[in-house]
Amino acid sequence: MLITTKPGFEPYLMKELKKRGYRVRYTIFRGILLLEDDLKDFNINYIFKAIPIERACSLENLKETIFNLIKEKNLKGKFVVRVNRRGRHKFTSEELEKFLGKEIVDNFNLKVDLKNYDFKINIEILQDKVYVSIFDKNFKEIVFKKNIEKLEKINRYKERPLNRSERKMSELMEKFPFIFENLNTVLDIGSAPGGWVKVLSKRAKKVYAIDRADLKVKADNIIHIKEKAENVNIDEEVDLITNDTNLYPKESMILTLKFLKNLKSGGYIIQTVKSCKENIKNDINEVINLAKDLELFKVVKLKANTKNEITLIFKKH
Repeated sequence: MLITTKPGFEPYLMKELKKRGYRVRYTIFRGILLLEDDLKDFNINYIFKAIPIERACSLENLKETIFNLIKEKNLKGKFVVRVNRRGRHKFTSEELEKFLGKEIVDNFNLKVDLKNYDFKINIEILQDKVYVSIFDKNFKEIVFKKNIEKLEKINRYKERPLNRSERKMSELMEKFPFIFENLNTVLDIGSAPGGWVKVLSKRAKKVYAIDRADLKVKADNIIHIKEKAENVNIDEEVDLITNDTNLYPKESMILTLKFLKNLKSGGYIIQTVKSCKENIKNDINEVINLAKDLELFKVVKLKANTKNEITLIFKKH
């Protein structure tokens, strides 16, 4: 089942579903999650829409998948094809609808009727992944109107995730919870607009946010240092250093290492490598070489990373 939410609220929806025992995964598209179980609870926050799935396939196998479903269900009468397409393709949704409609008419004793149909062939395309369902004419879409109305009213910066970086940090906390246990002090480099410090401030007693730009989030335990990182010095020991700055990878890592003396033994560094190249291996290797005195704990491609990003986690001996 595909479930949708307001872009940026995926981590909250995932957390609530997992608390209720559901198996759920991110997709590569904002606002869309893949639920691997049937939805039995209809009082869940954050869900906008739930779309049942009968088959998953590739674009190459789409026609065959639809034909098999029609045969299995022994369908008769009139039908319509509806395609919801996300991603980049060489065809439009309407072109695919017309093509599939013609193929079905040519191979089955069925007729197309766009309004008075007996069943609808629903196709959800997420780039190269395709999800197919067949609904009869009485099927009603599963829409959570109260959630839609509630989230549309939410204050953009106070109540909703700020940006993609917030999703990265939420994903890191889910994958590596031990890194974020018993945090006293965290130092975040390049904090604005505040995605990472927003999440970190809920786990740490104190967060130093270093950025000349304004933050769009405030909390009593966030200390905003409005200076360039290269001009900042602190005398305090920190448990974790994080860096998601939009700088060249080498330049960004040099800033991080400036504060290595403040990192406690056994503390972690979370560093985003943002490359201008399609092949980022050279940038990754350059950053790792700069951090030769640290243990490379993990190289991870987060779902919230862009195509040319990778997240590195280091540990101080």
